Amino acid sequence: MSRSLGLTAEARSAVFAPLAGPGRSEQVEQRMREAIVLGLVGHGERLPRETELARQFGVAVSTVREALDALRGQGLVRTTRGRDGGSFITSSEEGQRELLAARLSRFSRAQLHDLALQLGAISGTVAATAAVRATPSDIENLRSITQSIDVDNEVSARRGEALFRVEVAAAAQSPRLVAEELRLQAEYGPLLWFGMRDQALRHAVLRSQLALIEALGERDGASARMIVDEQLSVLTAGAISFADQTRAGADEATVGAPTTLDHCVALVVDTFDTVFSTLGRARDAFATTLAGLAHPITKAALDGSVRALAEAELADGAQLVIGAGFVATPGFVDDAAWHLAWWVRQAGDPLVQRLPPRQLAVVEDPESEFFRDYTRLEWWRGVASGESSHITGPYVDYLCTDEFILTLTMPVFDASGAQPGVAGVDVTVSALEARFLPALGRLGERVTLVNAQSRVVLSTDPSIAAGTLLHGGGERVPCGALPLALVQH
Repeated sequence: MSRSLGLTAEARSAVFAPLAGPGRSEQVEQRMREAIVLGLVGHGERLPRETELARQFGVAVSTVREALDALRGQGLVRTTRGRDGGSFITSSEEGQRELLAARLSRFSRAQLHDLALQLGAISGTVAATAAVRATPSDIENLRSITQSIDVDNEVSARRGEALFRVEVAAAAQSPRLVAEELRLQAEYGPLLWFGMRDQALRHAVLRSQLALIEALGERDGASARMIVDEQLSVLTAGAISFADQTRAGADEATVGAPTTLDHCVALVVDTFDTVFSTLGRARDAFATTLAGLAHPITKAALDGSVRALAEAELADGAQLVIGAGFVATPGFVDDAAWHLAWWVRQAGDPLVQRLPPRQLAVVEDPESEFFRDYTRLEWWRGVASGESSHITGPYVDYLCTDEFILTLTMPVFDASGAQPGVAGVDVTVSALEARFLPALGRLGERVTLVNAQSRVVLSTDPSIAAGTLLHGGGERVPCGALPLALVQH
């Protein structure tokens, strides 16, 4: 394959490396799409023949053929017959921009910041490792890339940044780091390019590249890592700003709508009150159903009485609620000492199919090393201590959804006044961003929603990530009786 892009052998071998495990056409398609989106193979470039691609990926020719069919359907590849025929890249700048803009629109701020952390963890390690392993010729190669970039041209700057990052990874001399850098660059890196429409940002990126080259030449791994982190922070803020502008343009009905801080406080309070009201009705309905169940109560009987209520909350949650159900007090269920009757919304593609909620499966055997005592968690302790309702979070829900969420819980009581368990719902930070940020953004100032511990839920400032702690002053406006506040700063 042509080396017209100047890729090192390490970088190119990572793109076309054999697949791990059984090869599927979707994996080949993804790997090829990554190379196209990153600009590692350019418009008009000829791909190896199907048999050669199959050999490189370690899959059957039919698998490669299916992947190429999918790429042709996406307009990324065209195939011609005859002596000079073959498969050629047809990705235009406009086509790539549309593809990436559509992808960017699916990311919330919280998800973009989280992806930046993940990319920074890899890219920072790559840079620090390259500072130890890069040769003088590697440094010169990186310098030549920066010299070839026309910083006044957005396309040149974007492609130069992508190539620069891959070559830094290649200089680290680690196949795994190169492969991971390529994967994350394809998943997240191109989204940063939207911010590079701003010329000042392109010049800032070039300065960071030159500073990184100097750090690598001086074998200064700590500085190299810091330069990468700072650059990713700037690029992330740029991508978020672009996404905000796009969403504002798509929602013209809200432009110019009158908004005050009091309106925003009311919006937050009304949103959570609505969720709690729905949860309260489901909790009361469950308590009534529970009273009619035959004792001893089994897991099957409990699940059967919870499922319809949980699914109704997921259906009526206006896309805010991602999980719902009942968590039993230890010993309440006869055939399980611990039990969660919990259902989680499945993403799916709403244009293709609407997947039904799935029941959460967790380890309930206290003897297992993977068992988790949920009575030690805040969402349980909050209502077990006598509160009528409780909000936990934001936090990373690694037990259920792998999302950044808030959990709303209420105690369940039986006729005798005993508490058989806790009813609750999970609300995603991404959904709250979509609900609150348009109104907060119209205030024209920095406003951040925080919990009682000053942990950030969301902010109009694109540099403030959800989950971080908000330090410093600012007017703190309570959101009614909720353990939340809006901070003007």
